[in-house]
Amino acid sequence: MRQPPIWLTRLLKSYFREDLWESIEGDLYELYQDELSRLGTTTANRRYLFNALAFLRYQRFRQYSKTQNHMDLFKNYLKVSWRDISRHRVFSTINLLGLVLGFSILLLVLQYVLYETNYDQFHSQSDQIYRIINDRYQNGTMVQRGPITYPTVGPILAKDYPEVEKYTRMRDGGRNFLSRGDDSFLLDNYIWADGNFLEVFTYQVIAGNLATALDEPAAIVLTEDYAERLLKPGEHVKDLLGAQVLINNWDFSCTISAIIEDVPAQSHLQFGALISYETFIRLAGEGADNSWQWSDFNHYVVLNEATDPNSFKAKLNEFSATYFKEGQISGAVEKFELQPLTSIHLDNSLEYEYANVTNPDFIKLMGIIALIIMVIAWINYINLTTSRAMQRAREVGVRKVLGAHRKQLIGQFLTESMLFNGIAILISIFIVAICQPQFNNLVRLPLDLLVLLDAEVYGCPFSLVFFISIIGITAIVGIYPAMLLARFKPKEVIKGRYQAVGEMVNIRKALVVIQFTAALVLISGSIAIYRQISFMLSQDLGLTIENNLVVFGPELEDFDSTYIGHFEEFKSSLLATPGIESVTSAGRMFGSTMARSFQIRNVNDPEKVDHTGNWMGVDYHFADQFHIPIIEGRFFKQADHNSDGRKINTIVINKAAADKIFGGAKEALNQKVAMSDNGRQYQVVGITENFHQRSLKQSIEPILLFPFYDNYHYIMIKYANGTEQQAIANAERLYNQFYPGNYFDYLFLDDHFDRQYDADQRIGNMAAILTTVAILLAILGLYGLVLITFMKKYKEIGVRKVLGASQAILLKLYGRQFIQLVLLSIVIGFPISYGLISNFMQGYAYATGVEFWVIATASL
Repeated sequence: MRQPPIWLTRLLKSYFREDLWESIEGDLYELYQDELSRLGTTTANRRYLFNALAFLRYQRFRQYSKTQNHMDLFKNYLKVSWRDISRHRVFSTINLLGLVLGFSILLLVLQYVLYETNYDQFHSQSDQIYRIINDRYQNGTMVQRGPITYPTVGPILAKDYPEVEKYTRMRDGGRNFLSRGDDSFLLDNYIWADGNFLEVFTYQVIAGNLATALDEPAAIVLTEDYAERLLKPGEHVKDLLGAQVLINNWDFSCTISAIIEDVPAQSHLQFGALISYETFIRLAGEGADNSWQWSDFNHYVVLNEATDPNSFKAKLNEFSATYFKEGQISGAVEKFELQPLTSIHLDNSLEYEYANVTNPDFIKLMGIIALIIMVIAWINYINLTTSRAMQRAREVGVRKVLGAHRKQLIGQFLTESMLFNGIAILISIFIVAICQPQFNNLVRLPLDLLVLLDAEVYGCPFSLVFFISIIGITAIVGIYPAMLLARFKPKEVIKGRYQAVGEMVNIRKALVVIQFTAALVLISGSIAIYRQISFMLSQDLGLTIENNLVVFGPELEDFDSTYIGHFEEFKSSLLATPGIESVTSAGRMFGSTMARSFQIRNVNDPEKVDHTGNWMGVDYHFADQFHIPIIEGRFFKQADHNSDGRKINTIVINKAAADKIFGGAKEALNQKVAMSDNGRQYQVVGITENFHQRSLKQSIEPILLFPFYDNYHYIMIKYANGTEQQAIANAERLYNQFYPGNYFDYLFLDDHFDRQYDADQRIGNMAAILTTVAILLAILGLYGLVLITFMKKYKEIGVRKVLGASQAILLKLYGRQFIQLVLLSIVIGFPISYGLISNFMQGYAYATGVEFWVIATASL
């Protein structure tokens, strides 16, 4: 039978009398076993801790502990500490305010850090599941690293290597429309998943058999939220099991084979529906099952417990060499890696990422800043406590004369430290509860204090780790002032000599330098982040994206030989409405990743070197609408388009592609490009100036544009300033007129493009807020030190003023020491700030660099 945490049981046993421990242990054990059967191991362990703490309440501790005198002494410590806090309200308030600010920030940021670092823990085999990462090399250089790869990878790995216990193959879905009778809605969050998917990943079933739910073609699994949208009056979601639904305008219906609970928020995979992979093969063809060149698929493997993932990497290299033959199959050297399931959310470096990911550096940065703030708050406590040592020297002397031992004095001052920090934590919890909604809006996550209770660190409840850590750190923070004060000797106190004063002053100075060095680094970093974001948002993209309404294509419309003509009529009708200046179509939006080819070749290249480039289809108004300059040749004409893609033979490339493939724009004009992916050749009729398809974090890559568009392409409508609402209304009216039955959905292109900087802006906003708090704490601590200094010099200052000293002289005399400390902080913090900002800027292809005036401003 499972036992409660042994370390906690031993800790309790050490505190209670032996004649009473047996009954206490029995009660705790019986309660633990009951909660274990009802609530599970994690919750039962947490409840065991709380039940144990209940026995440590003061009255019970007093009754059952081995030494009652210790409890009486502790009670006295609390009384004396509270009296001292009440008597010195100004310094107590400064100390308490600093600790409250520090703990409030720490609790808020810890929620964020723990939430982000505990993704995908709910899967039963989370520690054995790995995602396959595909690295592609061309001409010795990595040209792509991402989670997309070929549909054959997972099945072959499972067949050839016994270390692979299970595998699952999936593909991220696009936009579909789900209908049941007359009820329909947009299905914009679904996954094509094979029959192993629900065995590899763990989801809670509401209805159906998950073991077979995705085995057959035309099978669909819905989450509870999506299922509820299809309910008719009086129905329950379980009633949908076996119901027939229609997706898009497919010529067959799908069967709801299972219903599961909504996917937990802390999952890198977010979906509302799963459609069986066999259905995708039926729609897309056998290439979705056996292609070695179609790389839009994702694979997860479950390694058996005896397998070392690092050792298995060598077998992945063997797999690559066997099946891809050093680039002969796909046009690139393929290498594969294993990515642990629980680390997927914390890796935003991959291309073509479909998962819910975040920037791990952002999490580290917030955690470090929160710890710096807490350290500053504790430094303030140490400084203010030691600064008041002169005032408390007589108290210590009297206590020693009356028989107090050094250990008792240390215990007294440690109790005071614990009391201060305990009160600060309680107030902080109240403040966090008030500020929680605003903080959640800032980080865009559903956080609350329960995150701290539910999270685990290396198998231990985080709440316990946090509790023990705070007690330990509080003891460390309080031990130096406590030992310092306890060192005073009655004889020296009476004579007015305190040997520790010089030592205290030097340590306080060092702590002040540390505070302001940290503040300088934080201010410099915040300004640098703000400058970088402003730089990216204000740079010339090489095109104009403002005032562009993007309408999703009519996906339910049949794409045939009549589509282009019908679309041209739609464009003409839009252009005839007031406020609309131009209309174009493209396969990708600016700000989104384009398709990529690894087998682009100059037909006349004698060495037949393959190149990598991005590509997309556009219509002939594309360059004019976005003001993309043509530096050689021309852009597309209407005659270049054809609904039969096999008859298209012209291409326009950007300058980066011309330089890479042909050696220059002039050299590229009228040359031919071979695309080994489809076996066809295209004549280069024009070269555009380089433009930023994506954010300025990425460098400009070769881009190939084809004169092609279909019903899945985006329709981009340029409108005049101030006419966006009129443009939306006219676009919706004409869209419904030309494409009845299709779902009208839109967004603004500049908003979509700027969303690439959302994470950076959140970093900037949070860093600015936390930096402000750090500055306030540093100034608050310095104010306390100055106040104490002038209180000690009160009589001296009075005498100097009587003798004619001006305020300027007094400020120079007594303020000089603090100015010197701040200047020393600047000297130390300047190179640290420079190094950190330089490292931060390396993550951007286009960066402001290190601007010295930023650090100078922070210093000022």
